[in-house]
Amino acid sequence: MKRKWALLMAGVMAFGMAMTGSAAEAETNTDLSGTLEVWGWTTDPQYQIEAFEKAYPNVTVNYTMIGTDYDTKMQTIVDNRTEGPDVFYADVKTVKNYIESDAWETLTDDPYNIDVSDSEDYTVKLGSDSDGNVKALSYQATPGGFWYKRDLAKKYLGTDDPDEISEMLSTTEGMLDVAEKLKAGSNGETHMFASYKDLWQFANYGMRSVAWVDGNKFQMDDYIPEFFDLAKTVRDNDYDAKIDTWSEAWYASCADDSVFGYAEPTWGLQYVIQTGAPDSEGNWGIASMPAAYFNGGSYLGVYQESQNKELAAEYVKFVCTNKDFLAQYAKDKGDYTSLKSVNKEIADGGYEESWCAGQNTFKFFSDQMDKINTDIVTKYDDTIGNLMLNNVDLYLNGQLDKDAAIAQFKDDVASNYRRLDVE
Repeated sequence: MKRKWALLMAGVMAFGMAMTGSAAEAETNTDLSGTLEVWGWTTDPQYQIEAFEKAYPNVTVNYTMIGTDYDTKMQTIVDNRTEGPDVFYADVKTVKNYIESDAWETLTDDPYNIDVSDSEDYTVKLGSDSDGNVKALSYQATPGGFWYKRDLAKKYLGTDDPDEISEMLSTTEGMLDVAEKLKAGSNGETHMFASYKDLWQFANYGMRSVAWVDGNKFQMDDYIPEFFDLAKTVRDNDYDAKIDTWSEAWYASCADDSVFGYAEPTWGLQYVIQTGAPDSEGNWGIASMPAAYFNGGSYLGVYQESQNKELAAEYVKFVCTNKDFLAQYAKDKGDYTSLKSVNKEIADGGYEESWCAGQNTFKFFSDQMDKINTDIVTKYDDTIGNLMLNNVDLYLNGQLDKDAAIAQFKDDVASNYRRLDVE
């Protein structure tokens, strides 16, 4: 996942527990022993490994964290079926690459028989191949929303209530009306978005209805020209602060009045807001947007060439389906999990997120889950989406008109994927 990794800031969580960052206690199992090699690209697995080793004291897990070339290295290993880890993680943007490469074992078949009946449906679907074989699982579900600053909402919109803000943002027109109110009320000092690209966060899987690729044919959704128009409206009316996502300025904007809010998924609170504005606890809310969406997520599976597959499968099972572990993980990290039962119990239990002035963020995300559409997810999405945004930039900067930018976008897709039929 493309995040800025940082330690989770302290804050009071549900059930009166503090965010200690400590790993979950689980029932001890001394029957299994051995050593596992696990690879990933973030520090996130360290929490999971600590919990697993406590639950399986006779198992040692060696974790290798690889830098920015992680996917290149892993894809090379997978393609050549060379020696590698027993378990490896993948971002949602690359999970389909590994599934189509047949990199992972099928987790729900003999001898592993992992039960995924309690797993959030879309996470199972994303981790499955075209025949429905479950190859990878996740420990988190990542529905999104619009994280906004409550003080600015009160000042310029007259309310900071999440339900009222959600109603204001329920249509694209309403969203633009809010942007205009913020601009007018602040004399142009407060922008609705950091960048027009924030709109793509929800539009990518929220507004598109057709996959980029069907077989060998490239398909451009009818919404894409509309997005070009929306981006131009936002830019021409100064509704965005023109800040690059993931830049230092982007994180810094969380702590000032230049940007009203951010289209980010569940983990946006921990890895964006708390990183960029560590002193802003209580000043945030999350509202729905014109369409439900998801973004990000880490998946893991058992490498086909592992010599320790059953123990590796036990690790995946523990991290992604162990209810006790994931309930503790949710309390310690504030992250929305991949288990329906855990999410429901926390949401129904009156969860109060202190960073959001007591808002039940678990209930908010649970309400979004049934609206998420993953039917259009393909292995091409990240690259093609970035090619499109590059040409939106050319359009907004006046280097190409709209028709020329869309034509260039198609040419770029054809150049990157020569086997695809691009009309």
